[in-house]
Amino acid sequence: MDLREWALILFTVLMQACVGSFLLTVWFDQRTNDSAARKAYQSLNLFLIPVAVVALAASLGHLGRPLQALSSLSNLGSSWLSREIFFTGAFSVLLVLAALLKGNPGARRIVAWLAALAGVAGVVSMAMIYNQTMKPAWQGFGTFVAFAATTLFLGAALAAAMLAGLGRTYQDQTRDLKDLAWVAVGVALLEVVAVPLQMAGLAGGDSAAQATAGLLAGPYASLLVLRWVLAILGGVLALVLALRRLSLQQIPSGLLYTAGVAILAGELLGRYLFYATAVSIGIG
Repeated sequence: MDLREWALILFTVLMQACVGSFLLTVWFDQRTNDSAARKAYQSLNLFLIPVAVVALAASLGHLGRPLQALSSLSNLGSSWLSREIFFTGAFSVLLVLAALLKGNPGARRIVAWLAALAGVAGVVSMAMIYNQTMKPAWQGFGTFVAFAATTLFLGAALAAAMLAGLGRTYQDQTRDLKDLAWVAVGVALLEVVAVPLQMAGLAGGDSAAQATAGLLAGPYASLLVLRWVLAILGGVLALVLALRRLSLQQIPSGLLYTAGVAILAGELLGRYLFYATAVSIGIG
């Protein structure tokens, strides 16, 4: 796998995590009237800006010729790649604009919702790009599940780690942290159910699909196991332990940091497998 594909791994994983974290903080902001809580959410959104910048920089590294990103916008009506560039760029710009509007709550809320919609459209566009390829491993529900799972699983873990890093700043902080932990755990459990179904579909598919299943069960099996060890034992277990502490109104920063790092590593490894094991129809 060359450096351009590694850049694509960073772009998709980090941008999806950024979108997921932002969506969850918009949800929290919508349901509270606590000014201290809203200030904390604004701090989280500030932390997401460098994540989005790194993701966009990685996407330009993948293109090889970054100026192509601007010229491709002329194909918005027909190209999912153009839509991905447009919506992820719009999300990032609106994320910055929302941060600049912190003194104008009404305008900031409108911009935040627009950013959330652009982020979701960006993730859907990413999935559609792969769904329309000649690689069976990327076709169908599997890619949508994987990208949505990264958005919410890693997004929730990232938001929880950042929120814990602020210290105790508002009354309902432990409630928000519990909600983030439950979102991450719930998404992980749904993905655990979906993955065997996808593997069964690949094993029963055409020769290219079977080749992908063979790679995952053979040469890449140890990496697949490590990916789920990181996600479940490093991520979900740490979150479950954190939930016990949160029920006592404690903020277990160490456990939330551990979960965030483990889930990030697992998602990066999972995305590597996504690219490394996909086989095109008529090859192999």
